[in-house]
Amino acid sequence: MSLPTGAPTAEAAHRILLVDTTQYAPTTPLFLDALREHAAPYRFVDEGPFLRPLDRSLVHKIAYRLLRRRPLTAAALSRALVAEATAFRPTVVVVVKGAYLHPGALRRVKETTGATLVNYATDDPFNPAHTTRDLLRGIPYFDLYACTKQAIMADVRRAGCPRVAFVRFGYKPSVHFPETPTAPEEATRFASDVVFVGGLDADRLPYIDALLSIPRITLALYGGYWNRFARTRPFARGFAVGRSYRLALGSAKICLCLVRRANRDGHVMRSFEIPACGGFMLAERTADHLELFREDREAAFFGSPAELVEKVRYYLAHDAERRAIADAGMERVRTDHHTYTDRLHEMLHHLGGAALAPGASSGAG
Repeated sequence: MSLPTGAPTAEAAHRILLVDTTQYAPTTPLFLDALREHAAPYRFVDEGPFLRPLDRSLVHKIAYRLLRRRPLTAAALSRALVAEATAFRPTVVVVVKGAYLHPGALRRVKETTGATLVNYATDDPFNPAHTTRDLLRGIPYFDLYACTKQAIMADVRRAGCPRVAFVRFGYKPSVHFPETPTAPEEATRFASDVVFVGGLDADRLPYIDALLSIPRITLALYGGYWNRFARTRPFARGFAVGRSYRLALGSAKICLCLVRRANRDGHVMRSFEIPACGGFMLAERTADHLELFREDREAAFFGSPAELVEKVRYYLAHDAERRAIADAGMERVRTDHHTYTDRLHEMLHHLGGAALAPGASSGAG
């Protein structure tokens, strides 16, 4: 649950308590690598052990529904946060989403430590599919809400957070880098014309249906629920994480990047992970994407199912151009400061304090 660190150094500008999860490792925790790389003393409260019973226990699943999305372990998680904060006395607490933290626990942390509380909002807290009562009630206790969606910022202010900032998603260099198959069987298993990694949403189906109209296309769909529909089931390949994720992206000619409208996304994690892994990204044409990448030079975009089909047909027939765009996209994310270390610096900058000092941390875990 809690990872010890080495003694504070003179360079350390903050004592940071991070609340995130190992449940989706290696992608999460998002900021733990950043803290390990720098001299700031830190502690890590891991939500993973508290939430894993929801994956394997029928009792926990039933209770979760009856309690309106509050896990049976929620109280224990909040107690763990308060205990860790009381012992460590952080100056900054960074909570990644924090859907199951009780608002009373946030209040106690502020009262007992005087710490500044930051929420890194990976999801829209007002999206019915992702929100919880505690998440909404906790908004006023945060000193900064770092929103990955510009569209939610006004709503967060109205909900009571005094300071709101747009802080994008990023990528983890330790996880997101080009990976090549080591055996012919591996190359065959991951090869595709078009790959999409992400769950099945109703508004994503028109794009997938459009791709299926292309004769003899090799489509790979990774993520939840694709096997529930007859027309997508033949292309469902389960889940891809870690090395499998890199191989799925790197072995595809085209990597599809769809945003989640119910989440009011302008970009998503894959907006950085695909180029970082060396994939050719064909993404929805959003304001965020247009700001991040030069169209048809560092990424390709589409605005409708028909344009998606047009772009797929074109780029499948132009290998050299596709590879040049993929290389330029990878260079863009690598040089424009889009790692989660950069995002942590951004959040600290928005607080008006010093950033992390570079150095070696002896944090374990």
